[in-house]
Amino acid sequence: MLMRALVLLLVLAVPASAATRLNVAIGADVNVVEVHKTLLGPGFKAQVPDAELNVVGTGTGEPASRAIYTKIRAQADAGRAPWDIDVALVSMAVASQMVKEGLLLRYVPQMKNAALVKGAEVKEAFGVTVDGYVVPMFQNQIAIAYNPAKVATPPRTFDDLAKWVAANPGKFGYNGIKGGVSGVGFTMGWVYWKTGLYKQLTQGPFDRSREGAIREAITALRDFNKNVLVTNGNAGTLDALNRGEIAMGAVWIDQLVAWKNEGRMDPSITPVLPAPGLPIYPLYLVVPREAAGREAAVRYIDYIATPEVQARAIVERFGWYPGVDADRVLPLINAKSRELLFKGVSADDLARYSRQMPIKEYHDLITLAYEEIVR
Repeated sequence: MLMRALVLLLVLAVPASAATRLNVAIGADVNVVEVHKTLLGPGFKAQVPDAELNVVGTGTGEPASRAIYTKIRAQADAGRAPWDIDVALVSMAVASQMVKEGLLLRYVPQMKNAALVKGAEVKEAFGVTVDGYVVPMFQNQIAIAYNPAKVATPPRTFDDLAKWVAANPGKFGYNGIKGGVSGVGFTMGWVYWKTGLYKQLTQGPFDRSREGAIREAITALRDFNKNVLVTNGNAGTLDALNRGEIAMGAVWIDQLVAWKNEGRMDPSITPVLPAPGLPIYPLYLVVPREAAGREAAVRYIDYIATPEVQARAIVERFGWYPGVDADRVLPLINAKSRELLFKGVSADDLARYSRQMPIKEYHDLITLAYEEIVR
C-alpha cells in the first residue's frame, strides 16, 4: 500500500527539468514531511530559484523506509534509468541495505559541507560501510526521563536503574518491544548491558552461538518488567510521566522537548543517558544511484547540512539533535533550545553513550526472545 501511494504521487508530479525538479521521498512522520515542504524546500528555493520540490511522505516507522527501498529496487531490477526518486530519507537499516546492494550514489565527497558529516554512524551501519553515502538529517536519542521531585539521584548506569526499579516498583515505565521504538531501544540497551556484546551485536558478523547470552539477558528483563509499568506507546510513557503515574521512563528526547515546547509536559522532567548507553537512531538522506536530478539532489542535501540551517530548522524548530558536526551547529542555537536539548544530557554524554541498533539478524533474535520470554 505504501509503495502504491509513492508510485502514484510520483507519477502525478508535473514534469519539469530534471536539473531543477527534485522528487523527495520521506520515510518518516508527517512533521518531517512538513519541514521539507514548508521550511527546507522554500529555503533551498530562495537560493536556487528554479528549483521545485515534489515531497512525498510514505508513512511512519520501518515500513515507510521499506516502501522507498522497494520502489528503487523495482526500477533497478527492471533496468530502468533514470530513477524517479532524487532524494530519500530512510532508516539506518534500509540505507545500509541499499548501500550493500549498490543502489545509492556515493555523493558526500561532492558536498561543500562534507567535512561536517562526522561520527561512527556515518562510517558503518548494521555492519555495512556507509561512509560517503549518507548524511543524517537529524539524530533521535532515546534516554531515561525522570521527575526530579520524585527521583533525588537519577541513574547513571543501567545497574543504578535496575536497583532503583527494584526499590520503587511500578514507578518506571517503557512501552515494551511492540509499542514504539523507544521501547525497542530500551530493550536493545538492556541487552548490550547484560551481554557486554555491543560491538558484536551492532557490527556483526552474525553468530548464532550468541543466542544463549541474548536469551539470558531477556530473561533478566522479564524479571525487571515485574516491577515496571508497560505503557501504551511512546506518547503513553510521556503521558504517564506528566500525570505523575510514573517517576521515570524511556523516551525520545526530541519528543520530550517537543511536548515541553507545546506546553504539554511538566518542564521539570529531565532526561539522563545511563552507561553503557541507549540507541540513537538517525534518519539518513540518500541519493539513489540513477536519480535523474543527482546534481540538484546533492545541492539540496548540502543545504540541509549547512550549520545555520541545522540550527534553525532542525534544532530550534523541532528539538532534534543536529545531523552534522554538533560543534559547528550548537554555538548557533538560542539559549532556550540549548537548555531544552542539553538539560540532563550533555554533548559529552551523547559522544560516550549513544549506541546503534543491532544488525538485523540480532535484532530479530532479540525481538523473538522478548516475545517468547517476556510476553
